[in-house]
Amino acid sequence: MLVRIISALFIKGRSTTAQLAVHTALNQRQVRHGLAVLVQQNAVFHLSDPDSSVAYYDVNPDAVYNLVRSGKILEMVREKYGDIAKGLVQDVLVLGHIKISDLVEAYKNKAPGGENGPVNGVVKDEHDQDDGHGLNGNSNHVDGVNGSSANGFAGEEDKKDPITQVYFHLARLLAAGILEPVSSMMFQSPTDSTTAIEQEVLRSDFPTGIRGIKQKRELETAVAKKVEEFQQSRTALKRRLETEFDHEASVKRRRLLNGSGMSNGTSGAGAVDLLMEHLDVAIRVNYDKCLVELRNSKLAQYVEDLIGETTAQVYATLLTALSKKVNRCQVDPMIKTEDDADTFTGPSVNTLEIFEHLSPSIEVSTGIGIPAAGMVDHHCAEKIRRFPPKPKAPILQSSLEAGDEIMGSDDEDYDRSDEVGFGANGDFAESKPGTNGVNGGEARSDDAVSVRAQRMRQMRQHLLLLAESKEGFVRHCGGNDRGEWTVDFDHLMGRLRLMELDILIEESFGRKGLRLIRVLREKGKLDDKMLPNIALMRKPDVHVKMAEMEMAGFLDVQEVPRDNQRLASRTIFFWFFDEERTIKRTLDNTYKSMVRCLQRLEVERKKKRNVLAVAERKDVQGMEEEKLRGDVYNEYRQFLEIEKKLLGQVSKLDDLVAVFRDY
Repeated sequence: MLVRIISALFIKGRSTTAQLAVHTALNQRQVRHGLAVLVQQNAVFHLSDPDSSVAYYDVNPDAVYNLVRSGKILEMVREKYGDIAKGLVQDVLVLGHIKISDLVEAYKNKAPGGENGPVNGVVKDEHDQDDGHGLNGNSNHVDGVNGSSANGFAGEEDKKDPITQVYFHLARLLAAGILEPVSSMMFQSPTDSTTAIEQEVLRSDFPTGIRGIKQKRELETAVAKKVEEFQQSRTALKRRLETEFDHEASVKRRRLLNGSGMSNGTSGAGAVDLLMEHLDVAIRVNYDKCLVELRNSKLAQYVEDLIGETTAQVYATLLTALSKKVNRCQVDPMIKTEDDADTFTGPSVNTLEIFEHLSPSIEVSTGIGIPAAGMVDHHCAEKIRRFPPKPKAPILQSSLEAGDEIMGSDDEDYDRSDEVGFGANGDFAESKPGTNGVNGGEARSDDAVSVRAQRMRQMRQHLLLLAESKEGFVRHCGGNDRGEWTVDFDHLMGRLRLMELDILIEESFGRKGLRLIRVLREKGKLDDKMLPNIALMRKPDVHVKMAEMEMAGFLDVQEVPRDNQRLASRTIFFWFFDEERTIKRTLDNTYKSMVRCLQRLEVERKKKRNVLAVAERKDVQGMEEEKLRGDVYNEYRQFLEIEKKLLGQVSKLDDLVAVFRDY
């Protein structure tokens, strides 16, 4: 029933209940029940006409597609926040949205039995699966400081009762943005929400209408202000919880640095008390923030493949610190006017912020070479680039002669006046006496300070290595607080999309096909007579390969006749590579492949429906090998293998969709 309603909305567009009943051949009662479930999952937007009181429904394609990513989101939450947090997010995913009080009540009902998982289990931090500390709380967390867990807290929450743990993890998830409060405007499409805000502004500020360009600009400014107020109201609870956690984390860091030991077990108390005041708030999963976290993992994986494991861990730490200031991957569709300067430069973090998030388990001394003296160009290594690169400018080439400068660029020499204790390329220099209240001799005599400075220097070398990469994983954008760093996601993801395209082309058409694509990407449109000489290939091989790639949609050809006769011998054939069109075509093929995998899985389920019916019985679940007959168990295992392969393929295809469309 739900599939029929969603399909009708995809095909027919915005519809009423009566229209959906006609399109789906269901009665209106069934349609209303189906729409209630879909609205609960935010898979359908709805809007009521104030004049006729008729409700119109429209599909939310992003929410429908995000169901494919549920497993990745839960795995990400488990790795970063633990098993209890995963259980909470899983319940919210299943229910769509739910009040905090109802969610906690559900866990209270589970707690006495001791059979329902994470409430009575062990709170696992990010690396508990690796170090096995469990309840001892000695895990090394990426978000922690000196062995503390996320947000600067150690395993003190392990000592709390189960319900307090639920409140604590809910507060963490809300502060991180993984969960968000629900408002009525979230059930409307971005276009409808913006239109409603415009109508409200017109009624209140422009009752006589707008005339001229000046009033039109004033209307746009007023609408943008209202949208900003709405966005601020959405994140009000998040900001307050984040402030509470940051305050307690700073207190915890001061105690650790002063050697006064661990905190007294009240970590997160302020955030929990604040959450207790908002138990009637309905919450849902914030897919935009989850997508940011998934993008961070993907970028760290790219760095590990291209540079190294240790540098990837440092990069993941930088992205963790930066993600606190990044709420979504794409621009909010409701926001039409933005501050160009802020959009252009983007958020940044300094070296100290990154170091505070760096896990002690990361061996920053490994993964980077030690060059001989004089082999490092200090002037180039410490270059500050305050603005993102401009890839369309032809002068911006990846290779420059030594000493050359890019004309018109915004590069600046690195000012080391704020880099106390750091020299060129991150080398530790002699500290100035009295700087920051500690002279050089005292700093070197203090083992703790020297170890901290050594780790910070080594971490900074990894950051400089990332900044010098041709992919542009990091940009060194300032010199304050031992260096400021940012990530130009638009530029970086553009490079990574081309990388994924190159991999697809090489797998489909070989190295020769990839060579031709790169030639056309570099040179633009080329006559087919020029291609063999530039690509250093035989003319027949070029023609065969180009025709093959044109049939697959990776290349296009433009025919330019030399005269009005339009003869083939008097026609110039220009070959070219359209990146945007190729990505759209690749996305379309990826969607089709995902649908075929899911359809195949449904066919396999129908074939094994009798076996699955037996395996899904409550007295059989978890004991299939003991309860099922030999031949039935073998069929069940065969189905599980097929299901694993098909769902694994869907997950890989989703990675492509994320890179080409979402990140």
